[in-house]
Amino acid sequence: MKKILFFDATNQWVLVESFHLTDKADLENVASYSGIHPRESSKVLIQELQNILKKSSWKKPDLIVCALGPGSFTGLRIAVATARNLAQLWKIPAIGIDSLNVYTSFYFQEVGDPVVVAIEAKQKKIYFAMEDQRGFFGSIDVKPDDIIERIPEDRLQTYLTSQKYSDNPAFFGGISILENLPSASSVIHQIGDRIEEALEYPDRYPYWKLVPNYVRGTYVDEKSTV
Repeated sequence: MKKILFFDATNQWVLVESFHLTDKADLENVASYSGIHPRESSKVLIQELQNILKKSSWKKPDLIVCALGPGSFTGLRIAVATARNLAQLWKIPAIGIDSLNVYTSFYFQEVGDPVVVAIEAKQKKIYFAMEDQRGFFGSIDVKPDDIIERIPEDRLQTYLTSQKYSDNPAFFGGISILENLPSASSVIHQIGDRIEEALEYPDRYPYWKLVPNYVRGTYVDEKSTV
């Protein structure tokens, strides 16, 4: 049985979850935490990592899975630096995944229909992604009015009929993510092959390969309002 630790601090919330991967390749949730902490992610993340390890009765996991962004510039740095430091300290492999892939996979599994996730990104933009039976599409840094121009024609109907989720429904309409924070269980299932590879060949997934997924080339105007 292998121990997998997941965490995400790239947006307004902090997610920390532990999973057992059984010898039969079944995934079992051991412990989890989710909470909204827009300006406390660094402190809360460390606290909840300690709490989850204690609840799981683990000294250390066998693998770290970390959300890389897009999201808050500060949150991305905190999440990736924490994952890199812990993986180096524990001498274990680490996998990075797109934050919006975590969210879309969760909501897609929950509702069983195509979903769109939008994270407010300042500069009158959002970080946009969607998921349907064909899989994940994203992440895109885009103004809401320009979304249709960025979607392949064969997936346009998916967008138009999808269930939408947003961290700021006043800016981009949709169900509030803050009222139903996601879990990583769905995306962990999706990347099962990568997880098995990382556990069997840990040298292929060293800590130093984790890189923040900034999406946007510059954050000069990050503090500008919408």
